[in-house]
Amino acid sequence: MHINPDHFLQTALGRVFTPERNRQAWASSYSALESTLGEIDPPAIVYLLVGPQGAGKSTWVKNRPNAERAVYFDAILVKRSERAQVLTVIKPFSAKAIAVWLQTPLLACLERNALRPADEVVDEQALRNVYAALEAPLLIEGFDAIIGVPHDQLSGSVSRS
Repeated sequence: MHINPDHFLQTALGRVFTPERNRQAWASSYSALESTLGEIDPPAIVYLLVGPQGAGKSTWVKNRPNAERAVYFDAILVKRSERAQVLTVIKPFSAKAIAVWLQTPLLACLERNALRPADEVVDEQALRNVYAALEAPLLIEGFDAIIGVPHDQLSGSVSRS
């Protein structure tokens, strides 16, 4: 299952963003995560994708083989406080939590962002702000593992330190 707040912003006319729609999209994402975990026989594995817009998060998910118990929570999640909310949702389901940290340079994120459809392009200053706010994921946050994905590849190695 691939859960992304941006999917809840899609309309017949493309992606429509307003602060209220964004709040609803996140609420819908948390609800979808809870529903999905409630339907999966334990132990589910939840991959929390960490990285700014244009880092390659959705591409990484698309390149994963279908796994019956895998759930991909695909959002920027650059701050520990944002990740904590997702980890809180999954904790009652005894799911494994794996951070997938996309280590993409700002210039590459900006270039990829510029290639997106017009309704999906993120304001450059907003992307720069998100990039500057990035806090590397740590096991002490509650992750079972961290997969570091270097900018030049879409497969990563697992770090347990």
